[in-house]
Amino acid sequence: MTTLSDFRLIRAAQMLFFLNTGIWIGLGLGNLVKLVNGHSNSTITGLIIAVLMFGNALVMLVCGVSLGKQHRRSFYLALVVLVVNIILTVTDQFGLVDFITLVIDLVLLGILIADRRSYSL
Repeated sequence: MTTLSDFRLIRAAQMLFFLNTGIWIGLGLGNLVKLVNGHSNSTITGLIIAVLMFGNALVMLVCGVSLGKQHRRSFYLALVVLVVNIILTVTDQFGLVDFITLVIDLVLLGILIADRRSYSL
């Protein structure tokens, strides 16, 4: 049974996933603007990066929506997405936006681990 504090943790996690979604959409759009304005060295590479950013935004959105259903597979999907994002963030160029997404991902990971019992684990 989900308690009020569990419900709040789930909602907090969902909101952070939705925030991450917005950030990744913004990054994807920014990358496309660079391509259109000719500020990218490689059009194909820039386009692939933009598509990957939009894909990441979509997966973040799916995680945020599915966490509310409290299924075990939603929990594991969210964990995998977060771990992959954390690893990719720290192994690539690191700037302010990377730091912000890393903090959000780490907070999300902490929330999910703290609230794992809500997902029938």
